[in-house]
Amino acid sequence: MTTDQTRLRELIARPVQPALVDELRRDGNLFFVGGELPVRETLETVFDSHCQVPAELFYITFGGLDNFHLGEELARQIKKNFSTHIVGRIDFPAPPYILERAYAAGVDILDLPLTVYDPTIARERGLERDRRLASLEAARAVFPRWGVATTLMAGEEPPYVTRRGIDELLAAGIVPLVELSTRAAHYPLDELAALFGHLAAGWKKYKVVTLPLQPLVACLTPLVAARKAGILRGFIDKVHDRQLLATSDLRRSLRVKQVEQSFESAGL
Repeated sequence: MTTDQTRLRELIARPVQPALVDELRRDGNLFFVGGELPVRETLETVFDSHCQVPAELFYITFGGLDNFHLGEELARQIKKNFSTHIVGRIDFPAPPYILERAYAAGVDILDLPLTVYDPTIARERGLERDRRLASLEAARAVFPRWGVATTLMAGEEPPYVTRRGIDELLAAGIVPLVELSTRAAHYPLDELAALFGHLAAGWKKYKVVTLPLQPLVACLTPLVAARKAGILRGFIDKVHDRQLLATSDLRRSLRVKQVEQSFESAGL
């Protein structure tokens, strides 16, 4: 993948924000779904849009711990009614039981944002970096390989710190995602372009499975395919994506069954 300079300038001027917990919107092949929206009305709207042009990815923004069950039900119904990947964003240090519930409900890839990698900056902003890192590590025991991601915001800290975060997260088996913040304009364009080039190189080096995330990457980053895919490549990618989705659903079914059996054996 390469960095599209024109797209980079557009995103610096107008960064794209994920959906709020009460917001529903579509961007190309991507649906942003707020986790506190009413289930029935949301599904009806999504269904109407999906029937016209099928979406390839749903990105659910869960609410806080007290309202997590609302997004949980939305994820369950979307997984039941649409054959597509689901990314779930949990913006707090999630305890293990929440991670299990998110996965069981249908979340294929978890995004638990760190926002910044620098511990000093994170501490100043009350981001509970250590607890979030602990949740990310716990999630790796629940979700499949490369099924745990975290978002870093380019512009919220020096680019060299974000690059270090990308490297360390990849080494730990966590997918780094990078978005542009409103402060990104404070840094030179070439530094930001190099940051996204570093991200793409890291994904390639560690053989990260990014195919399900492509609609999100296209929406939130300036990264584009090095060359346009032909008809055959597009067909192969779709087949591969279906295989990934089927494998993910099978793994989820087996894990949920295993957890239920463990509860039954413990008399719970």
